[in-house]
Amino acid sequence: MEKFRIKIKRRIAISSAMVVVSAVLGAYSIYSITIADTSTATMSDGFVAGFQFGLIVAIFGLAVIDVIKLNLALRDETKLKVLYNKEHDERLKAIRNKAGAPMIVVTSVLMILAAIVAGYFNIVVFYTLVIAVMGQLSISAIVKLFYLKTM
Repeated sequence: MEKFRIKIKRRIAISSAMVVVSAVLGAYSIYSITIADTSTATMSDGFVAGFQFGLIVAIFGLAVIDVIKLNLALRDETKLKVLYNKEHDERLKAIRNKAGAPMIVVTSVLMILAAIVAGYFNIVVFYTLVIAVMGQLSISAIVKLFYLKTM
């Protein structure tokens, strides 16, 4: 169980880093929205800025929830055991692996962060990355649902 505690602490550190990164990006996004010249802005510029800000807020919120949930699990032995059992369930592990869950999550988060940063420089790259992430997550969800029904 001590190895699992160390793993949970590592996850808390990663989620805390995501909170800090999303807070910095959110502050920059608010700053760039307030100084933007609205007389020359297009509809696409507003969409990209709003989408970026929404993604940043979502990442911030999910990371904060993850940090809170993991901290509560670390303090309560019962919740830690439930989390341990849920993560080490053989059936769910097999389904997650078949759906590519471990790598899909990492690549999706990295691609979303890249899309947010790219949106400040190139709109085409922003749209491409967002569509790629949506496709990747949709396919993974469909595969996961398929295996949940069949396994």
